[in-house]
Amino acid sequence: MSAICGVVGLDGRPWSEADLGGVVRTLTPLGPNGGGGWSGTAGGCGVAMAAVLRWSTPEDSADRQPALRADGSLVLVGDLRVDNRAELAPRLGLSDDTSVPDSAFVLAAYERWGDALPDRVIGEFALAIVDRRRGGVLLARDHGGMRPLVVHERGGVVAFASTALALTALDGVGHRLDVARAAEALALLPSERTLVEGIRWLPAGTAAWVSASGVRQWSWWRPDAHEVVDLGSPAAYERELREALDAAVTARLRSRGRVGVSLSGGLDSTSVAATAALLRAPESLPTYTSAPPPGWRDAGRPDSDADESPLVMKLAERHPNIQPSFIHLPREGNLLGSHDPLWELGSGPVRHTFNWLWISAIRSRARADGVTAVLSGSRGNLYFSADGPGWLAALIRARRLRTAWAETAAWVTKSGAGPLRAAISHIGYPLLPDAVRRHGPRRTAAIRDWAASSPLRPDVLAELRLPERVPMLEPGRERDAQAASFWTIQSFAEQADAEAAAHALTGVEERDPTGDRRVIEVALRQPEWIRRRDGLTRAVARGAMAERLPTEIVGRTRHGEQLPDWLDLMTAVRDELADDLDQLKHHPTSRELIDSERLQGLLDHWPDRSARADPQVERDYRLVLARGLLVSRYLRWFERRSAGSLPSASAPASVST
Repeated sequence: MSAICGVVGLDGRPWSEADLGGVVRTLTPLGPNGGGGWSGTAGGCGVAMAAVLRWSTPEDSADRQPALRADGSLVLVGDLRVDNRAELAPRLGLSDDTSVPDSAFVLAAYERWGDALPDRVIGEFALAIVDRRRGGVLLARDHGGMRPLVVHERGGVVAFASTALALTALDGVGHRLDVARAAEALALLPSERTLVEGIRWLPAGTAAWVSASGVRQWSWWRPDAHEVVDLGSPAAYERELREALDAAVTARLRSRGRVGVSLSGGLDSTSVAATAALLRAPESLPTYTSAPPPGWRDAGRPDSDADESPLVMKLAERHPNIQPSFIHLPREGNLLGSHDPLWELGSGPVRHTFNWLWISAIRSRARADGVTAVLSGSRGNLYFSADGPGWLAALIRARRLRTAWAETAAWVTKSGAGPLRAAISHIGYPLLPDAVRRHGPRRTAAIRDWAASSPLRPDVLAELRLPERVPMLEPGRERDAQAASFWTIQSFAEQADAEAAAHALTGVEERDPTGDRRVIEVALRQPEWIRRRDGLTRAVARGAMAERLPTEIVGRTRHGEQLPDWLDLMTAVRDELADDLDQLKHHPTSRELIDSERLQGLLDHWPDRSARADPQVERDYRLVLARGLLVSRYLRWFERRSAGSLPSASAPASVST
């Protein structure tokens, strides 16, 4: 991942690369392979832009940014990876070889399609293109927000950058905490606002045109989950999904170093690993799995697997070029302090405190093996293997009554649920109007559970009006592109700065084929009653991967646990947590937001190891206590930084016109 920044003077004020000096210095660790700057005018606006580059694919070595059209009429800075190069090359008159960087494809695509560029380019990108002929600047972000891009607007000025932290170095932006956004973050509510006051995210799948007339913003990607396509047979849907995954994995195997896979025993990551193993055979494919240490034992949950190592070994037997490594986290270390280096690189506090522990451990091992990119299946259960919980209601709506009856009978047989219960849960409830369900007992319970997972003070939580802001995502709700899909996309997009920071910190990039636009669009147009059928959940993904995965994975109905030994790790650093809580109590902003009495009660009544699998215990300690302390630590760090000096680094070379 590279990084970009820029400023547009709508009032005609000239801006230069020197004005971006502090911003570039903050971004420089994200782009160690050079870069540059540009300044000039477009339609009466003064514009300055810069990029710092990190080479990840073979084509990146040929990249020089800012990239200019020969006559200087177009100028591009971008954090880019184009995944449909082979498709675009003949249409744009370019060669799909390593001598042509992705920036050349993006510039040529803009010259041909203009503002429709984002829809034509499949991949990950955050970009800015100065069009001196049209007199403005195009900003755009990929469909899933995998590459970060934030915007600051004030009278006569629009500025942008890869991180909000970097933009604080631009004159006039300021370095003030957005306290309201901090409260939303503690409640796990996504927002366009960042933690820096006056800076917002450009949302995923969104573009903006900036000119002397102002800012015009639009959503360029809005798939419709209700426009299903009839392919005639389950096998056709399985083939369609498999081909989309093949294309996504193939694109992400382009790398300047070795590629590995971050792997669990679940359907999504094993599908990615099996596909990569087939495409790379006979070349070895290293995989990395977080697992409890040898000899660790726990009663666990009856429907879950604490240790997925045996499933990974079964996969390796099926694909001999897979070379598994199992990562065990030590019982000592700095649980919360390990996040500080991410913040220095522009990340906010991650949504799930513990994930960084095993993610960083996996990347450290991968880096030691010479791996520079790990594939994952992080978004798989949202799209690739997403189930069809509203499949019976969808059949009723489609007037497929005979099929609905047969599917109800199959579900009753497989699940053991009674016919009346199945009908109420999966037909009656989803068919109720939204206005009725929004005030029903199931919705009330869902909001209550959501609130209980937040460390916010009750009075602050009440001000957020959760019933109005949390979408209808409870069980029994069919997939909804406007609710579930885009809610989760925005949540992932908010963490793009954390991924950029993790890449810079570890030297290992995560690439998720299950977040590929082609995979998502295929999944969303497949009917609910195909994705869950004959009493089988995740039916299309299981069928698509049946010949690539062992039966133990294809037919698996149990879940895997992420970091099952979390309580052992927290117990080992209990003194550290107590010290952070003491600092929280003496920090005004933290006290204003966080329920310190609840956190103190959790510390005082530390659970016995036998309670580790209790869902309420896990919620209270993994989510409430850990997240409350982590966010407080970030708030204190942010305030210290706002009162201190910016990091120093060399700015890249510049080009002026």
